[in-house]
Amino acid sequence: MATYTLAQLAELIQGVARGDAELAVSAVGGIEDVPAGGLTFAEDARRLQEALASPAAAILTKPNLPTPADTGKSFLLHPAPRLAWAKILALYSPFQTPAPGVHPTAIIGAECELGDEVSLMPYVVLGERVKIGHRVRVYPFCYIGDEVEIGDDCVVYPHVTIMPRVQIGKRVIIHAGAVIGGDGYGYVQHEGIHHKIPQIGRVVIEDEVEIGCNTTIDRATTGATRIGKGTKIDNLVQVAHNVQVGEHCLLVAQVGIAGSSTLGHHVILAGQVGVKDHVQVGDNVVVGAQGGVSKSLPANGVYWGTPAIPHREWLQVLAHLYRLPELVKRVEELEKKARER
Repeated sequence: MATYTLAQLAELIQGVARGDAELAVSAVGGIEDVPAGGLTFAEDARRLQEALASPAAAILTKPNLPTPADTGKSFLLHPAPRLAWAKILALYSPFQTPAPGVHPTAIIGAECELGDEVSLMPYVVLGERVKIGHRVRVYPFCYIGDEVEIGDDCVVYPHVTIMPRVQIGKRVIIHAGAVIGGDGYGYVQHEGIHHKIPQIGRVVIEDEVEIGCNTTIDRATTGATRIGKGTKIDNLVQVAHNVQVGEHCLLVAQVGIAGSSTLGHHVILAGQVGVKDHVQVGDNVVVGAQGGVSKSLPANGVYWGTPAIPHREWLQVLAHLYRLPELVKRVEELEKKARER
């Protein structure tokens, strides 16, 4: 594992080292699991007290929190410590950049274009006329279909399938098992038989998107299914044909978005949210876990339940729901009294 001095880490995150600047940090961890001599992270005063009692040799925290000098610990100070922690964790990731090059088992179709410092690992298959940008990493057993375009600095983890004519921007991360550009679910019924509607469109993934394991994003019937810049998609998410997802959205595990729906910018769909086809969700909308979006939602709201309603209304519904046994008993008593009269 990599080793950095506290001073080097401070420079990398544009923070300040306090204490032993030459302390060698070879391991990082949370307060509960940091090894002796490692670096841990404390965002508030309570967690800082816990970190001081941990075996960590150094603590990343805010400059305005008290950092006592008599604890024997060193400190790494940054005004946004959680962001700094994310940058530090990347330095110690087991998924380090593989050496550039094309493995002998990789299969490359005709008229493909590879940028500088590309890594194609064992058993990668490229179709024809594939364009791959600079410093792209493609891990083993990936299939990339004809006329796919992948921008600079993307990472494609093992067993990813990217079907033909998908366009992927820069700095995109696609985790293992994802399928991008599979057929949308479209059929027309005629005389009791479901006839397939060919899905001849494409998928466009904009810059800095992350796509979780075993997520599927279907190609459009015509036109494009689009995932906006900076959107982060969790594992096991289904995005159907012709869906338009705005910029910087968060789609949590097991979300399902039906065809031709539109999400605005900065939308958050919590786990297992379902979105009906052909609805529009406005900018800055949050839908709570297991919510069912059956109609369009205006911007800047928090919604819950099935069908999804404003959060305050949903809390009122829950309050009444929990009283149902009591209310049923009262109704039964009233009915009994009415019969006795």
